[in-house]
Amino acid sequence: MGCSPGGSSSPAIPGRLAGHWGTANHFQTHPGFRGRGLGSGLMRELLRIARDELGLEQLRLAARGGEGLEKFYERLGRRETGRRPGALRFGPETTPGTRS
Repeated sequence: MGCSPGGSSSPAIPGRLAGHWGTANHFQTHPGFRGRGLGSGLMRELLRIARDELGLEQLRLAARGGEGLEKFYERLGRRETGRRPGALRFGPETTPGTRS
């Protein structure tokens, strides 16, 4: 899992305007370990680090739709702010908006 502060990941928003938010680039637990609270604990720690150590007020996360992740993030107080259909690819043979 990685977390980067500010506008460095978005060229459209300079860091001085968006220095209060960051992006979690990847967050995932192994399917065999799900349902044990590990993901919730990791997410709480990620949010704590973003807030307390990096001074971030907002943290942007990307999540795959239709996988039940919406409820997971809602339980942690997160809310959806937008969708980007076709933004994720699951291999070189996939086309936007589809999974193989």
